[in-house]
Amino acid sequence: MSLRQDAPTAIPSTAVPLLDNLQVCRAFAAITVVIGHALHDAGVVAAGRGVEAPGPNLDWTFGVDVFFVISGFIMVYVSGRDFAKPGAAWQFLSRRLIRIVPLYWTLTTLLLVVGLLLPQLLTIPIGSLSYIVSSYLFIPEWRIGAPVPEIRPLLALGWTLNYEMLFYVALAGVMFLPAKRAIAVLSVLFAAAVTARFAFDIQQTQLMFWSDPIILEFLMGCYLALARQAGWRLPAPAALLLAMAGIFGSVLNSGSAAEMRPLVVGLPALMLVAAAALGPSLPRLAPTRIAILLGDASYALYLSHPLVIRSLREVWLKLADPAWPLWVYAVLCVVAASLAAIPIYLLFERPMTRLLQGKAKGRREAQKDLATVSPQAAAVSTGR
Repeated sequence: MSLRQDAPTAIPSTAVPLLDNLQVCRAFAAITVVIGHALHDAGVVAAGRGVEAPGPNLDWTFGVDVFFVISGFIMVYVSGRDFAKPGAAWQFLSRRLIRIVPLYWTLTTLLLVVGLLLPQLLTIPIGSLSYIVSSYLFIPEWRIGAPVPEIRPLLALGWTLNYEMLFYVALAGVMFLPAKRAIAVLSVLFAAAVTARFAFDIQQTQLMFWSDPIILEFLMGCYLALARQAGWRLPAPAALLLAMAGIFGSVLNSGSAAEMRPLVVGLPALMLVAAAALGPSLPRLAPTRIAILLGDASYALYLSHPLVIRSLREVWLKLADPAWPLWVYAVLCVVAASLAAIPIYLLFERPMTRLLQGKAKGRREAQKDLATVSPQAAAVSTGR
């Protein structure tokens, strides 16, 4: 495998080109999670009918590890020259909150309403008022009533957003430093948190959650972004081999113990994302364009697919012939979830994001104008 180093580049945050390769990676990560949940739900239907569940029997959650590596890469890469600039941290947090909050709150509210009006559709009760508030505020809490004790919000897949919020706040907290120093400080803090978790057997809910070794996968993405900005690139054959090795390693090791996950699953996820980030652009063929669209809609797909699958289960149980193989149900779940995510993205997520970003930009420009005019007004008022 060869690695060449081009001239270093810095990407301004105001004009970041869309990395189609990473959108394909996002599509892959989201689809793997959806496949896992579709197969799990098919297993629920199979158990109710006393038949064998469809396979393959894999832990499909490795898509989450890919998402965390991508998050680290995107946050550092997109921030570009914003590091060490006044006000950069607040602008960064504003952009990230605008990106994730509206859709998450909307789907959480939808699930809450369904749980209050049709509680029989939920397998786990919605919980106490404090639990609901914590779910909206991205604060990790134990989910009461789950078959297995777990720290999950009301919209269960929001557990990954509880980590994302940690990443946002942590990165914003070091953005007063140049990028390389900021990531170095963040590395020390995250390593110390993980070490303390095991050294002191931390049991406090939020500290235990936020010090999980999985947070180290975010750092992998951060360093990958620094490598790309330094000019590192992979030729097509090397990128292809690296991507294949990453996918194979992720599938093979996805069921590993939590404390080893950054090594046995995180590193393969890093290999896949590195192939996308450092390799040449994929050809703009029809399959690539479809994958890019799914990548654009990956956040909507990730959050909404449990609701789609649960709804489809009700339809399947009422209308499907019991003799139909359940792998057909699993495939329908994946297709339906993917098709539902695209209009959610096009008609809600993207317009809402643009609207809120426009308002935030307008406020920033108004503040700049005020800062420019105020000294002049002060000078006039004092006769200077």
